[in-house]
Amino acid sequence: MATSGRKPSGFVSLLLLLAGVLLFWMTVPNLGTAARAATADGPRGTFTAARLVCVGHSGHTSCEWSGTFRSDDGTVELTDVKLYGSGRDTFDAGQTAPAVDVGNVGRVYAPTGSRSWIITVVLVLVAYALLVAVARRHLMPPAVPGEKRPLDHHTL
Repeated sequence: MATSGRKPSGFVSLLLLLAGVLLFWMTVPNLGTAARAATADGPRGTFTAARLVCVGHSGHTSCEWSGTFRSDDGTVELTDVKLYGSGRDTFDAGQTAPAVDVGNVGRVYAPTGSRSWIITVVLVLVAYALLVAVARRHLMPPAVPGEKRPLDHHTL
């Protein structure tokens, strides 16, 4: 928001706009899957652990079990899927656990649901805030010097 009467920087506005659009583009299509994961909405079945898959980054190693999923009614069979939230000590190869297919490619979830939706919602809110900032910078009339704005914290 430009309150000094100066025109907002076009470069900064472009960066904010691009960041907001990119975040929306990355997160909004995943809102449905995130909601289904949170509520464990999908075909229930059994995950069978086959192998532990570990990825190392920044001095930290993250592991998940990969295996197969078969729905209880036999209509859904998935291979090479990971069980979200499984860790190094969760299974031995061949062990099974109840799971739910929420439609997230390559991943199934525990029947208790998941909190993975939180980051998706936070990123959508950040994207919204960035786009609102750009809109306010360019769509709000510039402040007149000496004019008091209703929400200006200097006038309180």
